[in-house]
Amino acid sequence: MRKRKGKAALVAAALAAALNMGTLQAADEPSSLEGESVSYDMATGEITAEGGITLKRGAATITGARASYNTKTQQGEITGGVIAVRDAMRLTAQTVTLESVDAIHATGGAEITKDDLCLTAASLSVFDKDRYVAEGDVRAVKADKTFTGARAEFTQSANYMLVPAGGTMTTADGTFTADRMEGWLTEEHYRGTGNVHVVSPPRSFEGGGDTVDYFAKAEDGKGKCVLDGNAWAYQGNNMLKSKHLTVYLANTGNLAVE
Repeated sequence: MRKRKGKAALVAAALAAALNMGTLQAADEPSSLEGESVSYDMATGEITAEGGITLKRGAATITGARASYNTKTQQGEITGGVIAVRDAMRLTAQTVTLESVDAIHATGGAEITKDDLCLTAASLSVFDKDRYVAEGDVRAVKADKTFTGARAEFTQSANYMLVPAGGTMTTADGTFTADRMEGWLTEEHYRGTGNVHVVSPPRSFEGGGDTVDYFAKAEDGKGKCVLDGNAWAYQGNNMLKSKHLTVYLANTGNLAVE
C-alpha cells in the first residue's frame, strides 16, 4: 500500500469536512489518504485513489473502494461500500457524492445514525451539516418514534421532521397517518394534513379528519387531538362527528371532548 501526503492530506480534510465530520479550519487535525493507488493531476486538480482507500482527519475515518476529488471544484465521489464515522455519527452507502462542502448525496442502501436518530433510505442528502433529506422507502427512527414514507426531511437544529408525500408515525401509543406530516419533536407536537387517521389501541381510540394536531406532551398528564374538517372520533362504542373536535387523552384511557 502506498501513501501520498500533501495534496492527499488536503483531499482527506476536504472529504471529511464535507461529510459533516470536521472543519477545514481545524488545521491542527492530522489528515491522510491511503490506497493501493493514489494519483494527482496538478493541471486539473483531480485526485483519484483506488483499492481499499482510507481517509482520516482527526477523529473521522472514511473507507471505500475508490475515491475521486477535484481540489478546484471541491466536488468528488466515493464508491464501494462507503463507511464514514466520526464520534456519534456513522454514514454508510454504496456511493457518496460531494456536490460541495455543504452538500453531499448518498445512494445505495444509505443509512445515517447520530445520537438517537437513525435514518435509512434509497438515497440520502445532507445540507449545511444540519438538514437531512431522505427519499425512497424512508424509515426514520428518532428516540421512541418511527416515521415511514416516500420522503422525509429532518432539520437537526430545530428537531423538526417533515414527511411531505404521505407517511406514518408509529409509537407505543399507536399510529398517525396522513398525506402530509410534520413533527416538532421537542414539543411533541405532530400535525397531519389530508386523510388523517389516528389509532391508539391502549386508549381504545380512533379518529380522523382533514387536519389533525396531536399534542403528546402536557403537564396535566393528558395528551390531546385537535381534529378539523370532517372530523370524527371513536372510543369503544361511542362515536363523535363534527367540523371541529378536541379530544383529551388522559393517561387513564378516558376521553374528554370539547
